[in-house]
Formats: sequence, structure tokens, C-alpha cells
Amino acid sequence: MFWSRVQFAARRREDSRPLYRRIFTNRRLDIAHKVIVRSILGFLVFSTSYCVINAGIYYKFVRPIRQEERELLERELIEADKAGFAFKK
Repeated sequence: MFWSRVQFAARRREDSRPLYRRIFTNRRLDIAHKVIVRSILGFLVFSTSYCVINAGIYYKFVRPIRQEERELLERELIEADKAGFAFKK
């Protein structure tokens, strides 16, 4: 079916912008930018707090326990050495 000039003119778009300009308007780009920036900042805050809390827990609780176990093992080895304990080959 061939369109007449009247039909073609009637169906012509009023907005002559390209499709990507009609989809990505400034308002939508602002919203997308805001969402992306907030997501990045939120992730940075979360990951920083996670690392700081894990470091605090390690230095406050885990490290002293491991150090105490290490010192106990060293004391036991020194006592065994003083008692003359040795492995036979």
C-alpha cells in the first residue's frame, strides 16, 4: 500500500530527535547518575565498615587468643627441652 503525501505527513513524528535522545532524556540520565553514584558510595561505606569491624574484632579477640596459644606452646617446648625430651631417629 502506497501512502499519499497527506497520510505520510499526518503520520510523521513531531519529535525529530534520534531514538536514544528520546529514551535518555536529561531527567532520566540524572536519575541514573544519582542511582549509580549512591550505589557506589553505599558500597564503599559498607565495605569500609566491614573491614574496620573485622580488623577490630581480630585485634581485640582473635590475636590475643592466638598469641596466648603460641606462648603456651613455647613454654611447653621449653619445659620438654629442659626435661631432656628428644625424638629418636
